Amino acid sequence: MRKAVRMAVCVALFALVCTTTCCVANAAAKVQLTFWNMPFVTQEVSPDYVAWWESAVEKALPDVVVDKFYGPGSYPEMQKKYVIQAKTGKPDVIEGLVEDMPIYLSMGLIADLTDEFNAWNEKANFVKGAVDALTVDGAIYGIPYNTNARVLLYRKDLFKEYGLEVPKTWDDLVKTASAITRKSNKKVYGFTCVTEVGESRGFQEFISWYFQVSKGRQIFEKVGGKWVCVATPEQFERVLQLYYDLLFCDPEFPAMDPAQRGAGWMPEDNGYVAGKWAMVPMGPWIWGHRADNETARAILEEKTGIAPLPIPPGGIQATYMEVKPIMVNAHSKDQSKAWELVKFITSRDAMAGWAASSGFIPARKDVSALEEFKSNWWQQGFSAQLPTGICPSPLNWAPAKDAIFKAINAVIYKTMSPKEAAKRLCDDLAKVASEGLL
Repeated sequence: MRKAVRMAVCVALFALVCTTTCCVANAAAKVQLTFWNMPFVTQEVSPDYVAWWESAVEKALPDVVVDKFYGPGSYPEMQKKYVIQAKTGKPDVIEGLVEDMPIYLSMGLIADLTDEFNAWNEKANFVKGAVDALTVDGAIYGIPYNTNARVLLYRKDLFKEYGLEVPKTWDDLVKTASAITRKSNKKVYGFTCVTEVGESRGFQEFISWYFQVSKGRQIFEKVGGKWVCVATPEQFERVLQLYYDLLFCDPEFPAMDPAQRGAGWMPEDNGYVAGKWAMVPMGPWIWGHRADNETARAILEEKTGIAPLPIPPGGIQATYMEVKPIMVNAHSKDQSKAWELVKFITSRDAMAGWAASSGFIPARKDVSALEEFKSNWWQQGFSAQLPTGICPSPLNWAPAKDAIFKAINAVIYKTMSPKEAAKRLCDDLAKVASEGLL
């Protein structure tokens, strides 16, 4: 009897060891990949979608294990850390901004995906303009998953209550926003925007206003193979004057809360869904905040209207167009598997779920053709502004952004007039270009 028991225990232990060994072997055989992306960290996409994504990627790529650490979060921090560590091979895949791509490309940190994309039988489903935005000198360095244009989100319930018209010009924007601040006795400020130094959103808002003034012309253009600043002090002065007017048009009831000077994207987004601001220049990602609480849901789903950005006299209807790429690390230890992960991330179902959760405009035509997108007022409101969208020139914007933020902050903190700050900005950008820093 004891002998039989000992034999049974031995058999059980042997089976356990074999099973454990097989599991370890199978886990070891799988390729380990890391995917950094901001929305998964900051919850611009719902936790429910992230949970679906993690389950779906396991089924779609059974020989791959994707790390559930999705990076440092904010785009400036993610860019900084990627530049430092990309040559280690991690992360294998990175999501980002269209402005990030030229920086990574100049440092040899992202892979050329032209051959892979052209061999993909789903390439025809992607919006050509979105792919073109990620193409440099004929080579594709990112696959688009997200495209959008900046619009003016406004509280249509407050406009109705106060008998106001949605502003169509910059002057109307300042006056209407100030009127809301006054009529609400500062319970709601009429407008807010991002002015935090280094914040990507702040640059995107600034360049939207600039494109209107410049009638769609870029700040930099290539002349004789070199980038040259073609913007004028007069154009920058008009944009910087708008920032000044929003803060100082009415000493008692300003259009924008002076306490928000130097604020980033979180106060802009969270303040709007909390009812603190009546108007914001915004992209579709804020839709994800409707799950924050009942106040946010009601404001976004029931009380928000979508309009084009107001324009200056003599300007054109233009706005920053964003295209977000999924890129492969040029130093990834397994670029073929990294490409398979990119294909999953930008697949129809994965993109459809992400877009539905976050509210962005999909970069695939077969996703936009789905009934849930065709009948979605939010999607259609943002899609209507895409024809007026302009992507910034494909260059290293980091030094130019520094100069732009220096000018904005000089104006909003009154250390320079808009005219003085505009002149210095032009000089700074000309120097950046002449020194080959772009």
